[in-house]
Amino acid sequence: MLAEDDENICRRAVDKILKLRSEASGTTGMESSNLESSRKDAVRQFKVPKINVGATHFYELTNLDSIKDISQPPAVMDLDNTSIAQMLTTPLVLQHPCHNQAVERHVKLVSEAASVVTGYEKRDGMICQKFQSRVLMSKFDSKQQIV
Repeated sequence: MLAEDDENICRRAVDKILKLRSEASGTTGMESSNLESSRKDAVRQFKVPKINVGATHFYELTNLDSIKDISQPPAVMDLDNTSIAQMLTTPLVLQHPCHNQAVERHVKLVSEAASVVTGYEKRDGMICQKFQSRVLMSKFDSKQQIV
């Protein structure tokens, strides 16, 4: 929502993030310009929100006000409140590639595991075993080193 060109959608996101930050720090609005979140280093538990199947816009898919223990997006945790407020005029642009070679390798590995075993624990175990075997196997830079 922060990357939208529509100012109303972007304003909803900025207001929600600033509200979450003020609730977490006990301050209101822009008082806390450099917020160090206590949740920053914690592992966030993913909970599937209730989906509104009759939504006509992406921001109507979930009701953010009804979700308990909601936290701000990890991409903006390091930004101060002033930077968040400036996103009303200049939308957020992330410079993180999401489709690189490492991601493609992991997609292949997860797909292989899903076709061989069922269940989260078994799939996770197979993926961990693959990583362990790759660490234990010798790595050669050329065919001459194999001998």
